[in-house]
Amino acid sequence: MSLEERRGRGRPRDADMEVRVFDAVLEVYWETSWRGFTFDAVARRARVGRAALYRRWSSKEDLLVAALEARSPLPAPIDTGSVRGDLIELSDQLARGYAELAGLVSIRVTLDAMVNPDLLAQLTDTLNQSRLVTTRRIVGRAVARGELPPTTSTTLLLELVTGAVLSHALFSHPHRDAETDASPRHSELVVETVLRALVEA
Repeated sequence: MSLEERRGRGRPRDADMEVRVFDAVLEVYWETSWRGFTFDAVARRARVGRAALYRRWSSKEDLLVAALEARSPLPAPIDTGSVRGDLIELSDQLARGYAELAGLVSIRVTLDAMVNPDLLAQLTDTLNQSRLVTTRRIVGRAVARGELPPTTSTTLLLELVTGAVLSHALFSHPHRDAETDASPRHSELVVETVLRALVEA
């Protein structure tokens, strides 16, 4: 029997290992924060060997970044043809992300970076980069179409939209009243307010 045949009859590759590992990463980090986030804890939760983790990720920082990138709050490109549509989609994607565990973990990582800047500063830069690139493209197209002034600050626009969405996700009451239900969607209200402020500034 050839070596290839013997390998073919061996243990099949664990096709869903990455899914289990990323699930475990988010769960462990959410429960324990940075100090309790270890390869051992993730391996136990994911039911995989620690060696299997080390073969794919060289450090727990790499593992955390990979999990958060895979479950990113901004999973899809945005280009609706108008700045209003783009920003509403950006707001919607952020809102969906913050409603999920990956989004909540990204918030916790950002807070932990204030205590452990040497360890997590680069990680938070990585997490924020996709949002900044997405927003820069939105602003660039809007300026070219004449929808926003050339002096529009990408950073300020992102802060306004993200801040409003994050505040709503963290502090809004789950039981809305009839008046709230009858009002425009939160993303639309945020975008209309931000655009009005930017154009009139």
